[in-house]
Amino acid sequence: MWWVPLMTACLVGLFMGVMHWVQSRNQQDGTRVYRSKYIQLVSQLDSVTESVNQMSQHLEKITETKILDYYESTLKILETLLGAVNRIPPFGKKPENLGPAFYLSKDAKERVIKAQKAFKAHLRGKSIDTDALFGTKKRATGCYFCSRPVVANKFSEVRVKLDGSVKQVASCTTCRSELEKTKKVKVLYFMKGGQPIHWSQVEGYVPSEDYWSINKHQPVRKTRHLELVPAHQPEV
Repeated sequence: MWWVPLMTACLVGLFMGVMHWVQSRNQQDGTRVYRSKYIQLVSQLDSVTESVNQMSQHLEKITETKILDYYESTLKILETLLGAVNRIPPFGKKPENLGPAFYLSKDAKERVIKAQKAFKAHLRGKSIDTDALFGTKKRATGCYFCSRPVVANKFSEVRVKLDGSVKQVASCTTCRSELEKTKKVKVLYFMKGGQPIHWSQVEGYVPSEDYWSINKHQPVRKTRHLELVPAHQPEV
């Protein structure tokens, strides 16, 4: 039976070889899919940016302030998105990592389409429901603590004690991790009119990456027209 150990070793070697080949093949497939999706993402953003630039040619003819405000907020969102995508590696192995960027790209595209329709209607002299332009959609795609945009199905629901009552709020991975480790997490508030206001209640605020690091122990920059309030610390 001297051949049994030899046969076992051969089988183990063959198994390991097959597993290595399968893993290598999966990595290659993941790399190809990632690259394909990355190119698709860049193409989508290039199209959205081109549309925004074309709209800028008609700005002098737009006299409705709320339409201009909506256009400006759309520009800020697109600027933030482009800055974030610029830091995404063009080559990778996990296509799912591009999911949040695709989600935000779709949102930016929808906003641009709404702005285009408003521009066209206004230039034709038609009345526009500016309240409907901004809509009443809840800002549920932002982390309660830092305002980082997060894909809905990537949210973590966490329970914290805020102003004496327990609430369940959406959290990004960074803030949730900090909360789990230290039982404390900073919340983004701004001082406006002498009163601290949660970021979601600040009219015109566009989630800015300047503040997404408040729970990563990194310095943050100030946004124009807003003063960052010393961190609020909710209880777990």
